[in-house]
Amino acid sequence: MDEKRIEDRQLAFLVDGDNASATLIEEMLAEASKYGSVIIRRVYGNWTGGGQVNNWKAKLKEYALTPYQQFPNISNRHVTKNATDIALIIDAMDILHDGIVKGFVIVSSDSDYTSLAIKIREHGLFVIGIGKKDTHDSFRRACDVFVSTENLGKEHDEADGTEEKEKDRSRGQRKQRPVRDALELLNRAFDSAVNDDGRALNGDIGAALRRLDPGFDTRTYGKSSLLNLIEELDDVFEVERLDRGAIYVQRKGERAEKRLEKEQQTEVAPGECTCVKPPEDALDLLKKAYEMAERSSDGWVDTFKLFKTARKIDPSFDSTIYGKEKISHLLEALPSHFMLNRKGKSMLVRLVDSKDEHEEMPPEVIVSAEDPAPAEMAPLAPEPELRPMEVVRLATKALEATVKDNGRAFLPQMSKELKRIAPDLDFKSLGKSGLREFLEEYPDLFTLHKEGRNVYVSKRKGRRPARPISELVR
Repeated sequence: MDEKRIEDRQLAFLVDGDNASATLIEEMLAEASKYGSVIIRRVYGNWTGGGQVNNWKAKLKEYALTPYQQFPNISNRHVTKNATDIALIIDAMDILHDGIVKGFVIVSSDSDYTSLAIKIREHGLFVIGIGKKDTHDSFRRACDVFVSTENLGKEHDEADGTEEKEKDRSRGQRKQRPVRDALELLNRAFDSAVNDDGRALNGDIGAALRRLDPGFDTRTYGKSSLLNLIEELDDVFEVERLDRGAIYVQRKGERAEKRLEKEQQTEVAPGECTCVKPPEDALDLLKKAYEMAERSSDGWVDTFKLFKTARKIDPSFDSTIYGKEKISHLLEALPSHFMLNRKGKSMLVRLVDSKDEHEEMPPEVIVSAEDPAPAEMAPLAPEPELRPMEVVRLATKALEATVKDNGRAFLPQMSKELKRIAPDLDFKSLGKSGLREFLEEYPDLFTLHKEGRNVYVSKRKGRRPARPISELVR
């Protein structure tokens, strides 16, 4: 899912040795490594006694695990177990407040660690739980991600003598839930991630699934990835792959239904004009909707909110009536009345003020027809304002000129270089206070790293999600 690729987190791997089996330690560490670098590896338990913790002794040196001894206060195995839990929790809080890690991996099936997971998340750190599938929901849902050991491999059952049989069984032979069992949760996640066009990014669906159920794992249903799971449900979902690598999901037939609905809305009676109306015909309605819509302090309105407000005023309003696919395209066709700007994933619009319009007009110069003015006296046309994507290209050039060996550039140095490349660039014209605020609006292109009081910039790796070109320009 998306969380795996956010950053290379430093993780603490803490094991309740009295509660967890050592059989799958290699798979556990491999699973943890998907989410970051494991820098702390500890196993807690009473190493002087027997029981579950003894299985970890052979794994300590092989996997660089540090044993932590917890002696029982009285000769009672349940009290010993509680003492181990408390020791792990105390150490976890010490590590948390030392600030040396960005996340924790808690290996246990014990719901007593629920409060610990909640406290770690309250401090803004990532929590992964690893335990049996029958672990209580309180602990599973307290984690950002919960991985069932049954999805990592089969534990050996020494009690009934089936250890050798389990070794011989392949992963494909494990008991798996039918794919249909995931449909209800997938539908809920899709509804949370769907865009206005009826599509949702595959990664957004994955993030929504983690929020709805941290224990969700495609391996439970015999699939190695979310995309494979969705493709198996081809009677419910359709998958669309774009050239730049973005993968979209939509409900099967939904786009065709919307297209049919739109065609039915545009049907006209015999003799009625079927001509496309000019964008200017929508101006009064758009201005009225702008005045009624919720605006920011500087006058910007989300185009989707503007569309909904226009629909409240006139339920038959549709940008296709004016020959435009989206409302943002319709607004672009009225540049003397509306100004567009992108902020993150949203497109914002603002009404052009007559004062601003007057300031942008070139000064009027009266020239005699008999005595034409020399070239130097001719009025100069105003320089076109830089568009956001042009500024992105300039920022990328400044980054490449100041980047260090570690792939990062110091933000003030990058800002100076950008000023040298484009001395007339003014971020206020883009509605931003400076370079940092501008870069924050393009997380798919740039990553900001804060170290103390210093801020560094790096170029984001991987492919960008595809965007319509009309939404990348003002």
